Amino acid sequence: MAKRLAAATVKTGGVTVKIYRADRKKIESYLLAYYLNGRRCRDTFTGDLKAAKERATQIARSIGSQTAGMSVLSPSETQVYRSAIETLKPFEVPLTVAAQEYTAARQRLGGRSLLDAVEYYAQNVNLKLPMRTLAEVGQEMLDAKKADGTSRVYRKQLALQLTAAVQMLEKPISNITTAEIDDYLRGLKVSTRTRHNARATLVTAFAFAQSRGYLARDRKTAADLSTRVKVKTGEVEVFTPKEMVALLEASDEVSLPLIALGGFAGLRTAEIGRLEWKDINFAEGIITVSAAKSKTASRRIVPIQPNLAEWLAPWANVSGSIAPVQHLSATSASCRLWDFQVQTARRAKITWKHNALRHSYGSYRLAQIKNAAEVALEMGNSPQMIFKHYRELVTPRDAAAWWAIAPKRANNVIPMQAKAAEG
Repeated sequence: MAKRLAAATVKTGGVTVKIYRADRKKIESYLLAYYLNGRRCRDTFTGDLKAAKERATQIARSIGSQTAGMSVLSPSETQVYRSAIETLKPFEVPLTVAAQEYTAARQRLGGRSLLDAVEYYAQNVNLKLPMRTLAEVGQEMLDAKKADGTSRVYRKQLALQLTAAVQMLEKPISNITTAEIDDYLRGLKVSTRTRHNARATLVTAFAFAQSRGYLARDRKTAADLSTRVKVKTGEVEVFTPKEMVALLEASDEVSLPLIALGGFAGLRTAEIGRLEWKDINFAEGIITVSAAKSKTASRRIVPIQPNLAEWLAPWANVSGSIAPVQHLSATSASCRLWDFQVQTARRAKITWKHNALRHSYGSYRLAQIKNAAEVALEMGNSPQMIFKHYRELVTPRDAAAWWAIAPKRANNVIPMQAKAAEG
């Protein structure tokens, strides 16, 4: 075999480093050969010949400075020096080069432990996580939520929000970045509240993926780090007693229970859609909203006010759903019930106000009993929210008028409601 010829030789301070061309196709690289403590060492260098010579010069000077310093070292220092050289042998790195790299790394880390940084790097680079798409994680999460007993409505809302996200973020969940989530959320042409809810769903999905081992558990997820959506809240609107009377007079067999339960019991439209007549105990004067039917997944008891009892009296012996299912399409039940309420407002020739029935209950009830904690229990909310939104929104006189709203003449109400009972 022919002897390999050096492409160049660098000699500095009595140290010689020879440069050979490495046998690599299409990549210009060189092999630097030199002796350190009587042992032949080699470094592979990728780059042109000029850069290889500069590297060879650096190595030669480093070895020369180490050799020169041997004559002034004490025996104990010489032992430490030789131990350091021996430690570096597997990596064929001169002591000076190792010291320079260590110093630079500690400076970059602000004085923190280099070993900790290396450990963190190793964990991240070598992290082997199961690959799951957002769609797969979403389905697993929905199955888990069902097994945990969460409400069907809640799962449906999660599914709808996840479907939109999956269409925009079609990749493994571990590869989805915070920037992509921010861009997706900002691209939604919806209200800030809906955008806030969409982000919350993604945060929930990413947390679920983390719990299943699809994302690293020792750091925040991309969804956690996404920009929080600031919800724009408008002024709370309520119906006046006069408007409520108009709504009830314009109600039919479908919308009257919805209007009455919303305004005189503070129930959410979605909750009314899940309730059955058996949940209304006329004898004890209470409405039981079970955890499965409540938006907050927690059971609560709502008192039946005297005027509400009058409006609902014709249904005292009726069974089945409060929301007549024959009137509902495949569309979300809460949306369809909302449509019935809006249609009633049109017949009454008043402007429908978003969530105003529930806001009205909170406002008139707080003005009536002046106890935010009790109203909070009835509405399934926090006392802070009740106090913030409903305090001094209406006068005690208005409240008295609200709770005095009752059927004027039984003949105007019973036939219409009796018809609903027959169905």
